[in-house]
Amino acid sequence: MSDTKINKIATTIVAPVLFSRDGCMEKVVSMTAEAAANGAKLIVFPETYVPGYPWWIWMGINNNKKLELFKKQFANALEVKSPEMDYIKQAAKKNGIIVALGFVERDAGTLYNSQVLISEEGQILIHRRKLMPTGEERTIWGMGDATSLKVADTSVGKVGMLICYEHSMPLSRYSLYSLGEEIHIAMWPGANYKSQPRDRKKIIDVAMRNMTFEGQVYAAYSSSCVGSEELKFYLELDPSNQGILDEGGGISGIVDPISNYIAGPIEDKEQIVYAEINLDNIVSVKHMIDSVGHYARPDVFQLNVFSRKYQPVKFVNYLNESPEKDMYEAATESELTTTIAKE
Repeated sequence: MSDTKINKIATTIVAPVLFSRDGCMEKVVSMTAEAAANGAKLIVFPETYVPGYPWWIWMGINNNKKLELFKKQFANALEVKSPEMDYIKQAAKKNGIIVALGFVERDAGTLYNSQVLISEEGQILIHRRKLMPTGEERTIWGMGDATSLKVADTSVGKVGMLICYEHSMPLSRYSLYSLGEEIHIAMWPGANYKSQPRDRKKIIDVAMRNMTFEGQVYAAYSSSCVGSEELKFYLELDPSNQGILDEGGGISGIVDPISNYIAGPIEDKEQIVYAEINLDNIVSVKHMIDSVGHYARPDVFQLNVFSRKYQPVKFVNYLNESPEKDMYEAATESELTTTIAKE
């Protein structure tokens, strides 16, 4: 639970050490210590920072090469229960700072685009997976589920998280607002990649400022950027990238509940930016608009969130279970359908 209404928080632009879990983690630990030394109580890192966003999925390379790169990503992915994750948790605890980290998660034989929120005590408060990988991402990552749409009550406020184009899913955003979100963490990949018909920086900027207005929340968002070694790798991998992929990219910042930047936006190069947030400012905005309160119309609109896991295999021992037990379990599962609306 928040101890004070006013806290200093930080967000980053940072380039990965591509295909190096250990290299990326060392940069996370170093920047975490730096942010804590500067008084920050929370630091945010980009989408899939460990071991780097796979821009190669969007490039004109053959299937054999993509399989080779997938295997590299698989080998350097991060498991939630692992010594490597413990290393990040220990860094959060040692420095007394909350860490929000994006990473490629390995779980058995599947990879996921995931994020964790780690408390200053070194405990994972939120672990979630991107609900819908975007475009070519579906060729390498599995999907998340609604059980990870959570808000954690932390020492800096009530924190929720989404990844990249999940911010184009209005119902995901609305779910977090309904849970009392005060600080929204957003993670994005960043690159000056001109092969797609959109300006990524403008989309991120608009999405983040819209979310603060829509949800009456603070937003701390982080993007990666492309370093010189990563650019060299991609130009050698696909020579047609010459002229459409440059070093840099990415945009990060901290936005207040009425869509004003209070830190950044920063662009293109590795850096940390800081801002002081005051949760009392949210109350002032809620006076005018509360999208899940007095400005909602539950008699007109309601949102159902099916917060349950669907497992591909379920072992049921009918010899040891009575029909009454089966009925009870069915009733319990149906209760997991949560209506997010004011009754």
